[in-house]
Amino acid sequence: MGSTRNQVYLFKRYLWLYDRIASYGPITFERISELWEQSSLNEGAPLPHKTFERHRCAIQDLFDVEVECNRSDNTYTIVHNNSDSSARIRTMFNSAVTLQDAITRTRDIANYIEIEPIIGNIAYLQNILQALSERLCVHIRYRHNYDPEAEEDVSVSPIGLKLFRQRWYLVAELPDGTPYSYPLDRIISLKLGQPATRPKFSLAELFADSYGIIRQPGVDSQLITLRVEREQANYFIALPLHPSQSVTKVEDGYVYLQIHVCPTYDFFMELLSHGEKVEVISPASVRNSIAERVRKLSNLYL
Repeated sequence: MGSTRNQVYLFKRYLWLYDRIASYGPITFERISELWEQSSLNEGAPLPHKTFERHRCAIQDLFDVEVECNRSDNTYTIVHNNSDSSARIRTMFNSAVTLQDAITRTRDIANYIEIEPIIGNIAYLQNILQALSERLCVHIRYRHNYDPEAEEDVSVSPIGLKLFRQRWYLVAELPDGTPYSYPLDRIISLKLGQPATRPKFSLAELFADSYGIIRQPGVDSQLITLRVEREQANYFIALPLHPSQSVTKVEDGYVYLQIHVCPTYDFFMELLSHGEKVEVISPASVRNSIAERVRKLSNLYL
């Protein structure tokens, strides 16, 4: 239990250091030390330069950034790469740090904030990140969804982590080379293992044509056209369903969108959640699948 607390505390320190350099940079180590003295994470000890350098290396690996030092004035700056995924991760981490600072400094803040819970034991995240960074296998004990009594011990090679609908998933390669997604809330135990071979897949490749977490064998990606009520379309434009989404035309109070994805269960449930405001125009196979689901739902209430 103590080890888990230490890992979470260390991760919070990484977040804190990343945020301070990103927010204040270019920034000297002396200024970072001053801010550390004021931090709620500080347990009465200064920040040694050797510890700072270890944290600096860690956040470079974890957040896919460079923490550059300008030797002319000994200041540090965060240099980001240009990937959309890294940008989303940085935004999430910055939000976490900002919220933690607000909670620490503001009395009774819980009365003013309502947050959807993250499902699963996020304490496993630190070990999974270490396994990804050091290219290690992980040994997990997993409880299957279809049978709460069915448990399995397996050693897998982590491919990455994916967050979908407040649920973290470990995406890993099984011993036979098949990719599989393990929701963290169904992992009973997780331990680091031996060095792993490089996975055959990347997260970007596995989910390039996916909406959500489901990858269904035999379901190919298709170009899907949606007709969305103009007001509701603002939601889709602000939060695209997929990077391939594009607006093809605006006509008679409707916005027509095209998206190139695999029509799996996650995708159908998302479209149905918008009710009559979203209509599948093509292809006919996807339109018919939606219609069949609507008929079955309607029959429940007739």
